[in-house]
Amino acid sequence: MIKLNPNKKFTARDDVVFTDLDDGSAVLLHLQTKYYYSLNETGCFLWKLLEGEAGASEEELVPQLCMAFDVEEDRARNDVREFLRDLQEQGLIK
Repeated sequence: MIKLNPNKKFTARDDVVFTDLDDGSAVLLHLQTKYYYSLNETGCFLWKLLEGEAGASEEELVPQLCMAFDVEEDRARNDVREFLRDLQEQGLIK
C-alpha cells in the first residue's frame, strides 16, 4: 500500500482523458494503458480539482469535499486518501 504525504500536491497526468457525463459521474481513459475508469460524482468533483495546473494536496481536497458534499472531516479525509491512493496506483496522477 502506498503511503501518502497529506501535503504533497498531485496533478492529473497529461495522458489521461477526462469525460464528464450528464449524470454527474465521469470516465477517465488512460491513453498509455488504454484502460477506462469510472468516477462517481464525488470522484468527478475531486478529479476536477486535480486537473488544475497547480494540482491539489489531500489537505486542500478534504475541506473542499466537506463543503461540497456536507460530509464529516474524518470521512472526507479517508475518502480522499483512498481516492488518491487508487489514482496513484493506476498511474492516473503524478
